[in-house]
Amino acid sequence: MASIMLGQLVRRQLTSGRVSCISQARPINVDSTTKLGFPCTYTDEETKKILNTLNVQDVEELYKYNISKYRLKKIEGWRKKFGGFLSLEQVLELDGFGVTVLRKFYDSIVHGPKEDADLAAKAIKKEVKLTTPALSPQVIPKITSCVSVYIGLDYVTWARFKLEKDQPTALTGWNSYNISDRKLHINELIRNVSQINRLIPEADVYVVENPPVAQASAMGSAVQTNINVQRSQLIGMLMLMLANRPSPFTGGLDQPTDGTIGSNVFFLKQYLSARLFGIFIGNERVSSEDVIRSLMERQLGPSEESLESIQSHLAIPSGLKIVYEENDRAEREFLGQSLLLGLTFLRLCVFKCEESLKLFRR
Repeated sequence: MASIMLGQLVRRQLTSGRVSCISQARPINVDSTTKLGFPCTYTDEETKKILNTLNVQDVEELYKYNISKYRLKKIEGWRKKFGGFLSLEQVLELDGFGVTVLRKFYDSIVHGPKEDADLAAKAIKKEVKLTTPALSPQVIPKITSCVSVYIGLDYVTWARFKLEKDQPTALTGWNSYNISDRKLHINELIRNVSQINRLIPEADVYVVENPPVAQASAMGSAVQTNINVQRSQLIGMLMLMLANRPSPFTGGLDQPTDGTIGSNVFFLKQYLSARLFGIFIGNERVSSEDVIRSLMERQLGPSEESLESIQSHLAIPSGLKIVYEENDRAEREFLGQSLLLGLTFLRLCVFKCEESLKLFRR
């Protein structure tokens, strides 16, 4: 009897619409789900416009929107493999795409790309931040040589470049120094740094990658903390020694007082070289070997068909190619990173290579 009355009660509630989960259900646009951090920010018309842009427009045309070259390659790869995107949130399945990135990209499609003047202003602002300190326009024409230094946990590697007008840049030095112990006493660290300083060749300017921002260490990670401290000490000592070398840009009566001239050591923004040469996947730097071998064979990276700036090409002599090949894989990787670091600095900051700079103007 009780079960009959309960069944009648449920039927009456369903009939009268008092069951909120049935009568109050809200329709959700399947093309714009809550995975993106909004429900239904875009109208049906805007959603169709975004999907049509993603699936139909040539990849080259997508450059005008708020999206990087690296992410566009991911979109291009998906289209070649699967034919297109079925919904807005499906793009989240690609590496390098998050909610914030997608919203900016989609908004630029909906509202249209920014005007050239806005892009130019943004580009100028970004160029200033490529190095610390900023490289003065007065210094650039005077640079005839550059040494880039890559500092890892086990190796310090460097590459020396010689610059000539209307000629490919020449690699004139390429070497490494092995640090055998990751827990050196400060006295031993000073001895190692002094030896490295004697080995690094002279140049007009020296460039190193900006060290990562310190992160709070988890409990029980004292070993890793000590390693990070040693690396920071090594960078600081070595850069100080290089900064104290004679430089054509230090001193002189015509030196300005704004601090833009006087330094021969520059810190390049982190990961710029990895992004420029397409070896930055997700949040990690991957092997540089394919890029280095392409530079050895044709003076350009694997995805670079041509560059208007002839100085952005790199000529690597056969002797230094042998130096690279004779090392083990780990040391080759560090050598490769030092080379790409220096070439990135020259292309972006010295040669002002437009094909390279446009990758960072988004």
